[in-house]
Amino acid sequence: MWRVIIKVSRFLVVVASAWCISGPIFAQEATVSGTRETTDSLSAKGLYDEGVRQRLAGQLAVAEKTFEQVLRLQPDNAEAYFQLARLYIDNDELTAAGRAAMRAAELKPDNEQYWSTVLDVYRRTRNIKAMSVVLDELIRLDPENVSFYHEKAYALFLDKQYGAALAMCDSISERFGATDDLYLTKHQIYLAQGNTDAAINELEVLVSKKPGESKAYILLAELYTKVNDERKAIALLDEAADIFPDEPLVLLGKSDAYLAMGKQRQAYDYLREAFGSDSLGIDTKAGLLYNTLAKRQYPLDETYVAELADMFVQIYPKEARSHAVRGDIYMQLQKPEDARDAYLSALGINRYIEGIWQQLLQVELQLGRYDDVITHGKEALALFPDQPFILFFTGHGYLGNKRYPEARAHLEAALNKTQEEQTPLLTQLYSSLGDVYNAMDMYAESDVAYEEAIALDSANAYALNNYAYYLALRKQKLSLAAEMSKRSNELTPDYPSYQDTYAWVLFQQGDYRTALEWIEKAIAHSDMVSETLLEHHGDILAKLGHINKAVAQWKKARTLSQSVGKNIDKLSQKIDAKQYID
Repeated sequence: MWRVIIKVSRFLVVVASAWCISGPIFAQEATVSGTRETTDSLSAKGLYDEGVRQRLAGQLAVAEKTFEQVLRLQPDNAEAYFQLARLYIDNDELTAAGRAAMRAAELKPDNEQYWSTVLDVYRRTRNIKAMSVVLDELIRLDPENVSFYHEKAYALFLDKQYGAALAMCDSISERFGATDDLYLTKHQIYLAQGNTDAAINELEVLVSKKPGESKAYILLAELYTKVNDERKAIALLDEAADIFPDEPLVLLGKSDAYLAMGKQRQAYDYLREAFGSDSLGIDTKAGLLYNTLAKRQYPLDETYVAELADMFVQIYPKEARSHAVRGDIYMQLQKPEDARDAYLSALGINRYIEGIWQQLLQVELQLGRYDDVITHGKEALALFPDQPFILFFTGHGYLGNKRYPEARAHLEAALNKTQEEQTPLLTQLYSSLGDVYNAMDMYAESDVAYEEAIALDSANAYALNNYAYYLALRKQKLSLAAEMSKRSNELTPDYPSYQDTYAWVLFQQGDYRTALEWIEKAIAHSDMVSETLLEHHGDILAKLGHINKAVAQWKKARTLSQSVGKNIDKLSQKIDAKQYID
């Protein structure tokens, strides 16, 4: 219709050109403009309603396009922006959601729902600074909503504006009265400022005003323990125990206090009592177990930690998680055999927890039980055929048994299943493939694999060392080998294997005196000197003309080699000839 009106108006312009042009023309143009606006408005409303129906029907992508059409017709339609914001939130497109919600709020700044949506997006994106501004708007719109004030204080706290946060707390107290949460918030702010005395004061006031709340007692006792006033903490918790006889957190507080005093047995007894409480669930108890090992300043004796892990399984004997946690604890206690038994028990209850298979394979690799790694790796892969970690560990089982073709197949399969963002795993895979390819005399492929590992992680001391060592054995790229070996020793100082590599690279470069310094460092840092170190030591001594000393080292190396079933022909030749033989 509006196109017809335009044509008519043009005709009228021609007809009326001889008289009163301004009046009729502008009147007609106003009619055209008003009609267009009316039509656009009706069209936008229809599209908006359709978009809402599409959104409710779950047609999110279609609804998004519909609301975008609405905004092309009505760029200032706040409700359309709001609907788009909700769609973006549903799709986890939080940046776009924030822009759309903020535009809606700017267009209609007195709409509380729009500002609440902006705040929700900022919470999710941790946009702390912007949260404070939005909360000011919400307080303006609803000045009696105390939760907005509390959240403003917390946002300021998170933004490390501690003075402003405390001022907001005082404002809340004046307007709404002091609450439990307010005391707890102020205690938290004072702690962040390092003002322990003020934090203690807030909790002491809360305890005096709210003696029926256990949380204040527990937090206050924790602070007393922190400032080395353990006896005061215990006295407070004794009082709390009378008021809250079934509160396990009181028992945990006592355990911490006695542990800080160095009284292991009392600490363990209270921890054990809390552990037996039905008020704490399996996840909480698992967390307690892990925390006992994480406490560096006041560690619980490892014997007690092991007893708690055993108790955990006794409480939940049919839960795979309890056995798996016990395995983790024993791993951290450096008891791999016990850890292995625990993981096997967990898998006996539930074979379908992939993470437990990973833990089992890792501990078996640590124990050198390569046959078990292969057996259990096959079982795990039957359940999780595309899991790169399981392929990786199984490949290492074959590598440990020197079954290089099978190791290669599993490691390459793991590489193909690994995502680009899994950089640590990719680095390990390329390093391991470098080892496998070298063992299979695939030197070009080995070099490329090590180079990929180093490109992903230039601080990968393992790849740097192995690549340098194999280049030295092949007498290739010795300058590069020396550079990489030196770097690996800088990254991991005093590590005998890496020091031996550097000595051997220097040996191949003909720098025998410096090589002697590094081989002697390697021997000095070794708990048990290997036959390889002894042989290299002898080789370097021979090159420096110290034949008798060299022969003595070769003889030691031969004895050790014989004890582990290694070939001794080369060493015997050196000893008999009394000279280095390449």
